[in-house]
Amino acid sequence: MSNVIVYAEIDDGLINDISLQAIAVARGLAADQGGQVVCLAAGSGIAETAAGLFSYGADAVHTVEDAALEGYVAKSYAAAISDWIASQDAPLVLFPASTLGGDLAAAVATRLGAPCALDCDSIESEGGTTKVKRDEFDRKVMTCFEAASGSPLIVSLRDGIAEVPVADESRSGAVESIAVELDDSVKAAKVLARNVAKKTVNLKDARIIVAGGAGIGTAENFALVKELADKLGAEIGATRAVVDAGWVPADHQIGQTGATVRPEVYIGIGISGAVQHRVGMCDAEKIIAINTDANAPIFHVAHYKIVGDFKDVVPKLIEMIG
Repeated sequence: MSNVIVYAEIDDGLINDISLQAIAVARGLAADQGGQVVCLAAGSGIAETAAGLFSYGADAVHTVEDAALEGYVAKSYAAAISDWIASQDAPLVLFPASTLGGDLAAAVATRLGAPCALDCDSIESEGGTTKVKRDEFDRKVMTCFEAASGSPLIVSLRDGIAEVPVADESRSGAVESIAVELDDSVKAAKVLARNVAKKTVNLKDARIIVAGGAGIGTAENFALVKELADKLGAEIGATRAVVDAGWVPADHQIGQTGATVRPEVYIGIGISGAVQHRVGMCDAEKIIAINTDANAPIFHVAHYKIVGDFKDVVPKLIEMIG
């Protein structure tokens, strides 16, 4: 029987949604191997939130709590959880490929001398061997990794690897606390202050997204994107080029370095469809693309294609909606 460990990132009383995706992946792998999903969380004052992991599919939940873990520092977090991970004899440990998760996965792997594969896009078990794959070089190369015999494999999973499981409130259990003693050598740094920008955009849960790309031309032209989104009650999305140009804030960005979304309807305006953007929106139920270039890459994934100038097309759509 092989258990799968999932590190669940908890921040400000909320479970990171990529961690929940990792639990969904772990459930499939554990079932194939006759094992369980064992979740691990670290921090300060997290036990109550961690108990919610049972409802998302965890079979066991363990927490490491210490005042030194109130703010994230890789060295102290890695020291707090590495020995316990090593004691579990689990062949696979999954981390969310968030900023914190990717950093911690590498730190834990270094401390344990374990193989580590970061930012992976898929994972599967073949004949008792776990293989993970990562798209590289603008998705022109797929690299496959597996751990050497007898070594646990540390893996961070990218956003979008699975759907976030629906909470089953009938699932519950007792959270087990892991006792640790952190010596001064791992407390060399501490977080003095943490200023987190408030999120005003909820792209992940949006039913409809209207997104604009560099083809919009100017910040003034982007007003048409916002007007259409307002008419539809939609969230506003954007490509990296638009964010870099300062037309909209970074929390609107969709793609490899932004959010991965799965709305019911995705309307892309002036978006050429570079692979970095497509990976973040290609799983939308319906994709409508508006572009003057009939050969734009986004038309390869679009369900409805409108070849035309958005300055002509979008006002007509707004008028039709009324």
